[in-house]
Amino acid sequence: MYYKSINTVTSDPAAYLDDLRGQVVSNQNLIYIGSICAFINIPLLLLLITLAFADLINCLSIMAQGIQRSSILLDVIATSLMPIKSPFDCAGELWLILREVGGLWAPMIQIIMGSERIVAVFKPVWYNRTYRMRSVASVLISVLFVVASIVSATIVAWTRRERKLSHYCGRRSAFTASYGTYVYVINVCGYAIGFALNLISYCKVRTFMSRTEKSRNLARLRYYLAISAMSTVLVSIPNLINLASVCFGRIADRVANAANWATAINSGMNFFVYLALNEEFRSRCKQIVNALLGLNATASMVEAKSAMGNYQAEKGCVIKIKKKACNSSLHPISSHFRQTIS
Repeated sequence: MYYKSINTVTSDPAAYLDDLRGQVVSNQNLIYIGSICAFINIPLLLLLITLAFADLINCLSIMAQGIQRSSILLDVIATSLMPIKSPFDCAGELWLILREVGGLWAPMIQIIMGSERIVAVFKPVWYNRTYRMRSVASVLISVLFVVASIVSATIVAWTRRERKLSHYCGRRSAFTASYGTYVYVINVCGYAIGFALNLISYCKVRTFMSRTEKSRNLARLRYYLAISAMSTVLVSIPNLINLASVCFGRIADRVANAANWATAINSGMNFFVYLALNEEFRSRCKQIVNALLGLNATASMVEAKSAMGNYQAEKGCVIKIKKKACNSSLHPISSHFRQTIS
């Protein structure tokens, strides 16, 4: 990497530096939105929700992008010297690697979620028999897909290492426009396919299944459908605009920044979707909060008092009604089957 004066790239250095200052503010804002959304995903990580890992990486990549670019731009403003990099230099930047992982993995996870709902609705017996094995295999396949895509892109960047780029690194400049198109297509089609699969499953349950089957399937389908719909609006549409920019020229920075914000917001909103629509998730969050606040002892005392009350009621029942069993309501038995939230 070497440097050259900004006088060699513009005829109006003062205006160019003013533009860079505006870009610094935009990238610093990405640091805040990325860090906030990453923090929101932490509770989902504690519950081992696979999509949360991809969303966390997405948020961290946006935060890292803001840190990297704002730091470079501040150096350019201070020194009036612009760093010149090769595509291979750009390919090694942490934020770009994280961005590729999150950008490719999250839509693949949503396709997996939609596919599992399709199988669960149309082939429930086979789904229940092979659920755990198939889920692990699906996640591994998605990881291999992401790794293969990034390794291929890095090899391409290495073959172009003699080319020179300005300080601005992006997937198209680092990995070619064709690879940028590939990532945009994965984003647009991945989220759209996930939404379509969940919508088909939802319509099937609502239209053709019995009341018992509906209650069992609709709960999970509601938040799957909400997540996929939100991702389609916030990620697929902005990436469709980015995809169009490959054909019709570079899009305005404001549009690109809006797409970054939409991606971060989408990755941070899943927690609230689960919290609003998933009763089991709310219960497990409550347990975690109680554990963090040290409320488990209080809960245990309440349970002990409840058990003692049941015992006293049982004793009184035995004394009052000889040889006659007490009402079974004094011994409520509940069993909770916890399903892993994909």
